[in-house]
Amino acid sequence: MSEMSERNSVLVAYGLYLLGAVTGGLTTLAGMILAMVKLDGARGTLFESHYRNMILVFWVWLAVIVGAGAMILAGVAGVAFSLFAAWPMGGLAVIPAALAFWLIALGVVATCLWYYWRLVRGLVLTLDDKPF
Repeated sequence: MSEMSERNSVLVAYGLYLLGAVTGGLTTLAGMILAMVKLDGARGTLFESHYRNMILVFWVWLAVIVGAGAMILAGVAGVAFSLFAAWPMGGLAVIPAALAFWLIALGVVATCLWYYWRLVRGLVLTLDDKPF
């Protein structure tokens, strides 16, 4: 495959990743599949590092979303059970849970910033014909 065609594939994959927030992650999944399929053909080229970057970004983002979702689910269940157990005076159980939810949200926002930083940086490096 020509270098220009490989470059276009990398640009398409980055574009799919960047549209992921709008499409609920479907295009991100498509971009990761594209990166996985094209990785072997890009071995030894500057585009290999871009495909590896996209694969890393996908798995880190997925791990953060699954972890945050599990923590939120456990927190909601914990608050519900503690409110029922302490009824009618259970209002204090909400305070630590609110702090935990804010910390989880802060972690998700930090990961989101990291996600877009890696993708925009990779896109710019691809346009400059440089490895990630």
